[in-house]
Amino acid sequence: MQKYNSSEVEILASKILHHKTVYYRGTPEISDSEYDALEDRLKALAPEHPVLSNVGTDEVSGTVKVKHSKPMLSLEKTYELSTLLSWAKKYPVVGTLKIDGNSLSLIYTNGHLNLAKTRGNGREGEDVTAKIKWVSDCVPLLHHNQNAIDMLGQNKEIEIRGELYCSEPQFIRLSNEMVGLGLDKPTNPRNTVAGILGRKQHISLAHFFNFAAFDILDTNGNNLFSTEVEKFHWLHLMGFKLPEFKLLKSGTEITKFLEFSKAYMADADIGIDGVVFTYNDISLHEKLGETSHHPRYKLSFKWQGETATANIVGITWATSRLGVVTPVAVIDPIYLSGASITNVTLHNAAHVKLFDIKVGDKIEIVRSGEVIPKFLRVIKAGSGLCQLPELCPSCQSPLEFDEVKLYCRNQVNCPAQQVGTILNWIRCAGIDDLSEKRLNALMQINLIKHMSDLYKLRKEDFLRLPLTKEKMANKLYDNIQKSKNLPLARFLNGLGIQGAGLTTWESLLERYPTLDELLSAQASDIANIDGFAEKTSAQIVNGLKLKEQDIKMLIASGVTPQAISKSAINKKSPLTGKTLVITGTMSKPRADLEAAIKSVGGKISSSVSKNTYALIIDDLNSNSTKAKKARQLEIPMWDEETLIKHLST
Repeated sequence: MQKYNSSEVEILASKILHHKTVYYRGTPEISDSEYDALEDRLKALAPEHPVLSNVGTDEVSGTVKVKHSKPMLSLEKTYELSTLLSWAKKYPVVGTLKIDGNSLSLIYTNGHLNLAKTRGNGREGEDVTAKIKWVSDCVPLLHHNQNAIDMLGQNKEIEIRGELYCSEPQFIRLSNEMVGLGLDKPTNPRNTVAGILGRKQHISLAHFFNFAAFDILDTNGNNLFSTEVEKFHWLHLMGFKLPEFKLLKSGTEITKFLEFSKAYMADADIGIDGVVFTYNDISLHEKLGETSHHPRYKLSFKWQGETATANIVGITWATSRLGVVTPVAVIDPIYLSGASITNVTLHNAAHVKLFDIKVGDKIEIVRSGEVIPKFLRVIKAGSGLCQLPELCPSCQSPLEFDEVKLYCRNQVNCPAQQVGTILNWIRCAGIDDLSEKRLNALMQINLIKHMSDLYKLRKEDFLRLPLTKEKMANKLYDNIQKSKNLPLARFLNGLGIQGAGLTTWESLLERYPTLDELLSAQASDIANIDGFAEKTSAQIVNGLKLKEQDIKMLIASGVTPQAISKSAINKKSPLTGKTLVITGTMSKPRADLEAAIKSVGGKISSSVSKNTYALIIDDLNSNSTKAKKARQLEIPMWDEETLIKHLST
């Protein structure tokens, strides 16, 4: 056995074990980035040191230990984009937002939750079933989606793995309840989850937590699906919450997903501490295997984070395009993560109230992902008073407080909401060079009050802007005119309806391809579409009703949303209205085949069911799960050549 004589190595190992123990106890003493730096240094000096293979901690709080059928390992991580892209190589990967919570393993027998266990040391965890049964997301009885149940075959006992977490709104409510019970005020959402999992009393506090699933296995640790995407689709069908995920087929798509993730981190009300990338093809998982520390088919990408202390010299409140009034601390300038920092987000009004944040406080902050730094905790309280605004800082309308956020309900006449709405349209419509500064100048001289006013501008109007010459005026005018013909999905995205992004609209338009059809859709109908929850469906329908006047004004000003072509409906194709499933490796990119099917009115599904018209597969003699299911249901199986013939019929 290799020996480690270096005093630095042993000091590092001792520190790592200590900080790992207090972290899993829910009382961390250093930031994640500081801990990562310790591990990285030990890896550089002694890459085979046994402490690096210890995933969690052996310390437990008197509860029963339960062995994992397949180890719950840590993840290898990188901070370098080049390393990530080199690892991804030519394989499609699934990018998943990494929720900052506590990993759980849930065992279900015939749909019933009968065991919940923590990750523990990776080999065995603690039995926390009594606490987890308070978490509604863990679905004590799995939803009876027969198609999804059929996909499991004879597997009556399954294991679901995922992350237990506490959202910002729930953390505020939990904090108030804990204080009311005479318990210590929690420090932050992640630590609170770990702390309550270790409690023997007040276990009902776990009902404030949420659970997001990311894996399914049989209870011997074997995979039940052939791709990661299929896993996520199955978990959704069974009613589990999921982290944001996307199938990525190129370095460009990976880079775009990282940009999306950074933006999501800045605005989300749940903790995100990176992105997990996984090879989509599960046969690669079985081929590559795992080390004692991490699976070789997964890689975690993180942005290097740094923490610092700062003094609050002021607190400003700003109104967003959705009317949310958010607080930002103004601090004495400090240098952090390669930039001079003067502003720190304070999350929301309830956060300010809970931690009694005020001018004069000395606070700890963190910055990662090159986004605005975030408040972590108060180190030393100032002598002033914590105050929430009563009026909108933009329009002076009275504010409403929903126990978490402050809202301005003056949607029509609030300047901040108007500017935010128009800027969102500019971004979604792809109008280059029209910056927020130029937009504000146009609004100040009363040339723009609404999105549609952009299309009434003349070239000479831009010459009224400071430092704008004829060349730039012509360019701005031309860019606006080019945006008149928009794909319908981008047009809808530009309306800024809460709960719906571009991907949401693209999925919805597969069912409702025209604007008129979409405007006539009912929330109950949308909720029946795979991937659409009741809350999202209601937000979409209500949002479209609120935006009806905006839609009419945009169209009247010359904007023409381009609906999905109905040539597929008009064309007599044997595939019109039929659902097909594609699996295996084809000679053409799968995206091209799916687009061709949709172009003749066909539909694509990720799973085989009684509604499947045909399974497109690379090997007609395959014994894959999908092939077996197709034979069982007597569904035709086609090779790629047969599909092409049907497409050309």
